[in-house]
Parts: sequence; structure tokens; C-alpha cells
Amino acid sequence: MEKDSYEEVKKNSFSEKEQITVSVAMIAYNVGKYIEEAIESVLNQKTNYRVQLVIGEDCSLDNTREIALAYQKRYPQIIKVLLPEKNQGLTPNCIATINACEGKYVALLDSDDYWTTTDKLQTQISFLEENPEYSGSGHQSMKIYDDKSAPESLFGEELDCDFGLVDTLSHRKFHTSSFVFRKKYWDKTGGIPKTISSNERALYPMIAIFGKIRYYKESMCVYRFSGFGLSSRINYKELETDMNMLPWLKKINKKFPTSQFRSFLHLCMFTYGKQEMPILPLFKHYFLFCFFSFSRFPHNLGDVKHGTLEFLKKIK
Repeated sequence: MEKDSYEEVKKNSFSEKEQITVSVAMIAYNVGKYIEEAIESVLNQKTNYRVQLVIGEDCSLDNTREIALAYQKRYPQIIKVLLPEKNQGLTPNCIATINACEGKYVALLDSDDYWTTTDKLQTQISFLEENPEYSGSGHQSMKIYDDKSAPESLFGEELDCDFGLVDTLSHRKFHTSSFVFRKKYWDKTGGIPKTISSNERALYPMIAIFGKIRYYKESMCVYRFSGFGLSSRINYKELETDMNMLPWLKKINKKFPTSQFRSFLHLCMFTYGKQEMPILPLFKHYFLFCFFSFSRFPHNLGDVKHGTLEFLKKIK
């Protein structure tokens, strides 16, 4: 039950019998250097409803688990740490963590990022409560680089707007740690497929199938480039598993624009990540990117130009 006044999550006086309004899903692996800042940014949120933090700790090799358990001991009414017996991997851990969320809404926070405004959750949840036709909400993020290889910069659009399904079929409009969505849509679809590599590429269109996504231009989180991200270690073979999300999305929505999304996924396979790709797969994914892009001719021509330039860089 909501209160008339707002208070920090870490000071909340809700009983365990009170319904959880929003669960924060945080997956964690070898982020001992960062996770405390992420957890504190959740505890510092000011809300008038009960908040839960679910940490999927995936058998880290550093002190991540010890830090998470220490926070759980300190805030048992707020924090729940999942402790698998062996490392699950990114997608299974993500699925298990969101499945364990008990709130009406789920807010995502990567364990090497952190929220920068104390009213972030209240802003997004209040909007979704008042606008049931929207399925989720995102916002601007500030990109920072641990190695100082680039200056701080904004991640997304610099205006308030709404995103629809088509907007989620290309490069991200907002960062993962800014996203809040209605848990009922996750439950309705059974969650994302276990056999994919890029979780948000499946989650964003799945949520957008059920309604618009509200986006705020205000930066309310930090997107940290720490060297632990997916792009620093994934290869094209792993990205090829993302094709497994296409029949799943088509099953949810028979009118889902499969060819358009397939084209984008092929583009990602030869441009994403730092590992070199053998020449034959490179040509294969470039050709398929171009072929499926023509499902939206002539609007695809700009994409083909961009993809071709990226392809030529890889050839060189």
C-alpha cells in the first residue's frame, strides 16, 4: 500500500506482508569493484511503496558474492540474493533473476552501473501507474569510461518521447539500466529464450508488443564501460544464437516484422564485438543483412549504406 510520504528504500517501514510494487533485477558476476555503488543507488531511492532488490550472483571468482550477502544480511526485508551452485551464464542468470522478482514492475540495473537520481523509480512507476496503455519506460544515461579512453557523453535521445515496436528493432534507444517494465508481460510470454546471447534485444521488442515505451530525456543513471560488458567478450558464433528469438517473437505476435529484425541481427553479427570474423561468415552475414533489409524498401537504403561501410572496414 502506497504511503502519502516518500522515504529512502533503506529506511522503509513496510512489513513483509505488504505487496512489492517494483523489483530491481541485478545480475552480477565478478563486479566486486562496482556492485556496492549499484546497490547503494537502489537503497537511496525515495518512494512511497515497497521496493525489492533481487541479485543473481553467478558464482563470481572475486568478492562479489560476499558483498551481496553482506547487504542481504543488513537489509533482509529488501534484498534477496540468488545463489546458484554453479555458474549459469548470462542469459540463464538473467531469466532466473527476473523470475524471482515479486513486484508488479521490474526495473533492470546492471551491477557495474548505478542510478544517479533518487526519484528515478518513483518517476517511472508513477507514469506507468497512471498510463496503463504503456508497457514500459526508459530514460537517458550518461556513458563513462573506466580507462578514460573517451569523455563522458549521453547515450540516447535528448527529448522526451514514446517508442513503439519498430523502434526496438534496431540499435538500442536507451540503456538496459534505465528500463522498467510490467512484470505481467514477462510472465505471460514465459520470459526470453534461454538459448540467446543478447537479452535486451529480445526483451525490448517483447515488451513493446504489448504497448508503447515512455522515454525521458533526463539522465538518471550511469552506463559504465568497464571492460566487463558483453561486447568485450562475445563472438559472432554466440551472436548467431540470437536468431532463436525470431520464432518466439512471431509466436507472441503473428504480425511481428521478422525480416526487418532478422536484417538487424545479421548486421550485429558482423559489426558487434571485438573478435575478428572469418571471411566466409563475414560475407554470409553481410549478404543476409542486405537481403532481408529489402523487406522495407526503399527505407532500408540508409541502413544498407551504413552496413556496407562497416562491412568494408571489416574487410580491410
